[in-house]
Amino acid sequence: MHHVPLDESSAPPRRRDRDNIRDLLLEAAIAEFAQRGFDGASTTSIAKRADAHQPQINYHFSNKSELWQAAVDQVFSELDEVVATTDFVEDPEAGFAALIRGLVEFAAARPELHQIMVQEATAASDRLEWITDTHIRSRYEQLSTLWAALQQRGVAAPIDSKLIYYVVIGTTSLMYINRAEARMLLGENPANEAIIDEHVAGIVAMLLPHYKPATRP
Repeated sequence: MHHVPLDESSAPPRRRDRDNIRDLLLEAAIAEFAQRGFDGASTTSIAKRADAHQPQINYHFSNKSELWQAAVDQVFSELDEVVATTDFVEDPEAGFAALIRGLVEFAAARPELHQIMVQEATAASDRLEWITDTHIRSRYEQLSTLWAALQQRGVAAPIDSKLIYYVVIGTTSLMYINRAEARMLLGENPANEAIIDEHVAGIVAMLLPHYKPATRP
């Protein structure tokens, strides 16, 4: 009996491994929670977006709340990867300017984080309490402390350190949260590199009016 060689192109696709399925579910959940909020998103729509099945969600996450927390943890961990490379010790002003660039670039590439926060931060809830205690409060305190140090050096704008978190988050993210509106008004994609460069320069000039970036030799 002769065996016909199997054409690899006609072979059934390999089953996606469980870790990959979890990643796909998380990415789908991030998109759904950003667009629809916790109440508007459903595990059915998340599974459909991930090209997965409801039992696969049940396998990886015990309920919708656990999936939401995992999605939030994921986007904040991505933000941490950006901020972790910022050095505030060697040159605090340059470090702050680098932080602004990192936040703007992250918001342009990953607006879902701020879209989720807009969904959650407008009304008190157990979810808002969790996200504040888990992710927001420490960032708020770190940025307030950094800003107070910059003010002591006489290089920062006269903005209360209690408010600087919202000034920074608002100025770095709003244009990308409202991307459709920004595209209409600007006549181009707000995530274009040239727009991002101007955006960063404008925020830094506003917040650190005396800062002069080092020129490359």
